[in-house]
Amino acid sequence: MPAASIVKVVELKGPQRVGDELLILADMAQKARLQVLSFVAQVLGKHMDEKRSLQVATVLTEGRWTHDFPITVQAARSLGLNVSTNMPRTVYDLMDLYPQGGGIRPSVWYVPLRRVPAAPGTPASPAPGRPESKDSAPAAK
Repeated sequence: MPAASIVKVVELKGPQRVGDELLILADMAQKARLQVLSFVAQVLGKHMDEKRSLQVATVLTEGRWTHDFPITVQAARSLGLNVSTNMPRTVYDLMDLYPQGGGIRPSVWYVPLRRVPAAPGTPASPAPGRPESKDSAPAAK
């Protein structure tokens, strides 16, 4: 369960109206959120002043989004993050080593590949795709 949601349900219902197990989970969730906030602020502190790094870390860790919500390049830049869309081919090759399982909703692994230029008169084709996952391979006998 998401840490922010555990903390929020205790805030909404009040500590007297939830069980001990949920109170313990909320305590652990709040500690985890503070730990992540501290770490993210420390990493960002290498690239921006302390006040700004704490503000951005708060936005990124407060539970505003679900874990699989993609932060666009434009949104990241609006937060003051120095992002680039120029990725070397080796990054794509590395990502191919760790295929993601298919789900109902797209997840954070999505990285669009550049299209390979086609010969005149033929449609463009996508760059080489990911290798087959283990799930799609025939079962061993």
